[in-house]
Amino acid sequence: MKKAILLFSVLSLILMNPITSVSETEDNKSSQLLSKLSKTYKSYKSVKAVFTINIKNKQTKNTVTQSGTLYQKGKKFRVTMSGQEIFCDGKTIWTYLEDANEVQISKFDPKAMDINPSEIFTIYEKGFVHKYGGQVTRGTKTLDIVELTPTDKNKGYFKVKLGIDKLANKVKEMSVYSKNGLVTTYIINKFEPNVGISDSYFKFNSKDKPGVIEIDLR
Repeated sequence: MKKAILLFSVLSLILMNPITSVSETEDNKSSQLLSKLSKTYKSYKSVKAVFTINIKNKQTKNTVTQSGTLYQKGKKFRVTMSGQEIFCDGKTIWTYLEDANEVQISKFDPKAMDINPSEIFTIYEKGFVHKYGGQVTRGTKTLDIVELTPTDKNKGYFKVKLGIDKLANKVKEMSVYSKNGLVTTYIINKFEPNVGISDSYFKFNSKDKPGVIEIDLR
């Protein structure tokens, strides 16, 4: 059996939980940005995001880059990247590996993930202390940076930085700083809210992959 290699294992990066109580270390600037952001994303019934992932190893200085597409609807999500697809209907998760024509099937346990892909755009809403980190320029855009520190010290990462396009009120990038020395940055290249997606789109259908090998790990 070929082991699934998930670039989203660092998420192991969408909506529906209110912002928790404000910590003493949280400042008004970050609170205002995140509150406004939350209202925007909660107004969407579904989203489609075209993204680029940059994974940098601080020790080896190596960087891996890959692009993909995320579809999200409530607690359901589907991620397509080169050579693999991840389907989740909120209860079951399917990981399809194209080169092996193999799908691994597991019960979906969001607690087993550091960051749930269905919450990548609203990760900040619970379990974090946040503070304003200034501004950076990305091309012609100016992004406000909000730094998030997880209150759960057992997480596989110790910091998350959000880059928020204040004019568009959208998350444009998110960097996850893992304890193993990896820095994973998600760059949102294109974002479409309220796209028409049926619930069946988030379920793997073996009929679409003739001869697929199914490995049920439930």
